[in-house]
Amino acid sequence: MDRYVVLACGLNIRDQNRITLEEQRLALGTIAKELELIRVVGDKGSYLVASRHPAGQVGSLVLSALLARRADLKIAGAAVASPTVVVNALADLARTLLARYGNGFTLRDHGIKLGEDTWGAGLALPLFPSEVPPDRAIFHKIKNAIVFGWTFGCVLVAKREAKNVHWGESVTGPASSQMRLHDRVIVELTSRSANILRDLAG
Repeated sequence: MDRYVVLACGLNIRDQNRITLEEQRLALGTIAKELELIRVVGDKGSYLVASRHPAGQVGSLVLSALLARRADLKIAGAAVASPTVVVNALADLARTLLARYGNGFTLRDHGIKLGEDTWGAGLALPLFPSEVPPDRAIFHKIKNAIVFGWTFGCVLVAKREAKNVHWGESVTGPASSQMRLHDRVIVELTSRSANILRDLAG
């Protein structure tokens, strides 16, 4: 069976789409004959699963199970990637940040020290079946988010670690707008911190 990292979009952000971790486990337990839940990290829809089905069907199975458990959830979709894609993108993220920030970047927690602020690095993955365009290195910074470019099927991003600054909105918006600007592609993304993705795929 192939393994997949599955990231549901928009769960448990700003008190919306609330579904407990136990409810998520129970929901995915109902499709145990179709896929094996190997690992869950955090409470925002971050799963490592194994299945004999292709990526698109795996994503649909996960979303259908969550919605069957909680019909009021508003989930735009899910990103589905192989662990290899995630591991390669995380390595490229680390190389990019080390080259740019040197000792201001800490691999242990993927933190970036910018003046008095701390930023957390991570990845934004396209919702299935969208794909990111070929590799591109850029630097685009706004108040709460930085986009470093895209590679290995993921966008390299960071967010400012501050109250009410969330991965889902503060990172996805700037990343997708830069992709429209540079490569004229329209894509929806879901974002996760590098630490969560490392725990999932590692």
